[in-house]
Amino acid sequence: MDKKSTRKQIAAIVLLVVGLAGVVFGVFGIVGGGSIEPYEARQGVVLVYATATVYNEDGSVEQMGGSGTGWAIGKPGEPVQYIVTNGHVVEAAYAYPRMYNNVAGVVQVYYSAAENDFVQAEVVYYSPQTEKDIAILKLPTPTNKRVPLTLRESDSVKMSETAYALGYPGDSSARQSLPAYDLDDVTITKGIISNRVTTNWATYEAFQIDVSIAAGNSGGPLVDEDGRVIGINASGATDPETGLLLGMNYSIIINELTKILDQERIAYTMAGALSWVPNWFAYVFLPVGILALAGGILLQGISVQKIRKALSAVRITGRRKSAGKGRGPVGKYAVLRGVTGKYAGQRFDLLKGKIVIGRDPSGCNIVFDKNTPGISGQHCQVVYDINEDCFLITDLGSSYGTFLGNGKKLTANVSEKLSAGDSFYLCDNTNRFVVTKE
Repeated sequence: MDKKSTRKQIAAIVLLVVGLAGVVFGVFGIVGGGSIEPYEARQGVVLVYATATVYNEDGSVEQMGGSGTGWAIGKPGEPVQYIVTNGHVVEAAYAYPRMYNNVAGVVQVYYSAAENDFVQAEVVYYSPQTEKDIAILKLPTPTNKRVPLTLRESDSVKMSETAYALGYPGDSSARQSLPAYDLDDVTITKGIISNRVTTNWATYEAFQIDVSIAAGNSGGPLVDEDGRVIGINASGATDPETGLLLGMNYSIIINELTKILDQERIAYTMAGALSWVPNWFAYVFLPVGILALAGGILLQGISVQKIRKALSAVRITGRRKSAGKGRGPVGKYAVLRGVTGKYAGQRFDLLKGKIVIGRDPSGCNIVFDKNTPGISGQHCQVVYDINEDCFLITDLGSSYGTFLGNGKKLTANVSEKLSAGDSFYLCDNTNRFVVTKE
């Protein structure tokens, strides 16, 4: 082979390598991208207005309540039907009517107060301020007036990381002339994650932040620099003598919310393994990759059949979170997730093979402590059948039983089919799991 042919072949190989790399990174930009500027997260933010009407015996009527911030969850590109906020935002409208016969409550979600554009929402989940302080609202019909925000795993959040709070703080609104309470009125403040703490006034974990929040921010999203929600803004520390805010605020970690969403079988979107990839990867690397491949093909004289054979071996799978039932394993992971107990919030990949749960470390993938009550050495196993596109759970002859989410006890050594979103528990609700496709 002469020098000219050798140089031509080397150039072709370089172009092919560059081309393949460009195509891969370009597809990463399409599949894994989607990060947004923090302020663009306002596209999912709403005003929540909750009131309680008291009908007194003397015929008089009183009203109480207030407003806070909410934000949308769901699947990308689909209409929104669920809104997240704080429990204390809707407390008067939800809890008081259940405590007093003469009280009626209404929760309204505003897209724009100036245009009188609002709907009445149903509270489908409520936890008081002394517990999880989370409420989930269901809109009467799905809407495209807001977009669902993407969530991010709490364990991936680092101390000193930059964070942004979005919402409708009352002090800001009071200083505006005729606030519209629409997308343009959303306020954004910036700070850092100072600490992760277990609160002593409630049962939730929270990020301690120096991000400025005030009354009205309650229930709003705390997002990272890619616009992913990492917390639900809930409270601030105050001086006990003056009542002034100390600049030490708290945002409920997002894992507290995802546990509830899994239990309630409400779909949401979780940032995946490729969430770090910016959108511009697709616009820059994909064209460069295609051009380089074309150049390499022309120089090397590769046949179209060979190209197709090479490309058919490439599989790039993006991760998109959905707690609802899927259409198959393509583009998803089959996952077992802990809901309550020792493994609450943890995920286990079922595509790697069967998972055995129990106390015996030599035969189990998920191992409980030896003194865990109600758990047998090898209690049960879960597998994902890729051909049937279903999950299979089998009790392995446990002493205290394995139960489906509806309370049905499994027969020992007889497999039971589960669909994405179905849950089960070992002995009792202390150790509950859910199978999903993410």
